Amino acid sequence: MKHHIIMPDLGQTAAEGKIVRWLKRPGEQIVKGELILEVETDKVTMEVESYKAGYLRKLLVSEGEMASAMAPIAILTDEAKEPYDGATPTGQKAGPKSNNDLPATSASEQPASGAPASVLSPPEMSDHPAATPAARNRARELGIDWRQLTGTGPDNLIARRDVENAWQKKQATGPASPMAAITTKSVLAIPHFYVTVDAEVSDMLRWRDVWNEAHPDFHASLNDIFVRAAAQALKDVPGLNVDYRDGQIMPRATADILLVAAVETGLRLVAIPDPALSSWEKHLRAMRRAVDDIRQNRMTSSPPGAAPALAFSNLGMFGVKQFTAIIPPGCVAVLAIGAVREEALVRNRQLKMQDVCTLTLAADHRVIDGVTAARFLERLQTHLKEL
Repeated sequence: MKHHIIMPDLGQTAAEGKIVRWLKRPGEQIVKGELILEVETDKVTMEVESYKAGYLRKLLVSEGEMASAMAPIAILTDEAKEPYDGATPTGQKAGPKSNNDLPATSASEQPASGAPASVLSPPEMSDHPAATPAARNRARELGIDWRQLTGTGPDNLIARRDVENAWQKKQATGPASPMAAITTKSVLAIPHFYVTVDAEVSDMLRWRDVWNEAHPDFHASLNDIFVRAAAQALKDVPGLNVDYRDGQIMPRATADILLVAAVETGLRLVAIPDPALSSWEKHLRAMRRAVDDIRQNRMTSSPPGAAPALAFSNLGMFGVKQFTAIIPPGCVAVLAIGAVREEALVRNRQLKMQDVCTLTLAADHRVIDGVTAARFLERLQTHLKEL
């Protein structure tokens, strides 16, 4: 039997991903749960597992090409020389047509036991309807029992949109998220002030391209680079790397970063231990784990006083040019990262195109003054240029 391997749904922040590398080639046998390719988004590079055992017959999306979530990317057959037809053309972004069009699963979507997650629950083997891995993963994040839902996909297949629609109906009459109280308290208690710069990031983009080409197993995203550079700048400006508690200002020994991410149920805050001390390989592993923890809802908001000095929020992957963020309780500043864009800049009376990113630092004015905030942004830009 022929099966389509489907691009996994990588979450709401990634409607499509780039095929970085196929780990298997046509003709090779695949074991269920075996890693078969690497996919890259703006936030992270993740490994993808096969949902089924068989033989890889044809790649529908080549390395370096983009594919939409739930689009066919390869053909798998049960037997090595089994005939097949009707292959989807390379690059086509069509959704699954039947239960034979099944998604691969990302390594971050596996159950805690470590066993490969099944892609669909076969109707003949269970009393509940079938659901895609993305639907199951989304249901876990939102606290929805997907077994009680009615799917809108082929053969009543439950898709992620069905889970999200159910959650929206539930939220229509539900209480406000606990994060609402936390952010309100932060705004009322912390006197925010903001400093904004347009950073030239052409050097950073060139460095990322060189690094990713030389390290296919440790691809760096823009998010990874900004977090590490922010930690380095925090070490350079100890006046910002402080803890403010009970009217006392105390220096911190490490330059930890608090990664802030928004999910449907609120904000997720995940601490990244001193990225400036780690090698690039260790830093990238830590960032992958953090993103996986956020997506799998394994982390909770840090209690007040336990957070690092600097929080980090990135909306650049949504095309947001500039924004200001709210300082999480326990932090003294938060760095907001906008989208990287091309702009015409004048330098030494000459006009040239540059890659630019708007960085906005929100700081607690009880602890941080304008000069300290400006120095931090200056050092951050320096580290981005000196990669």
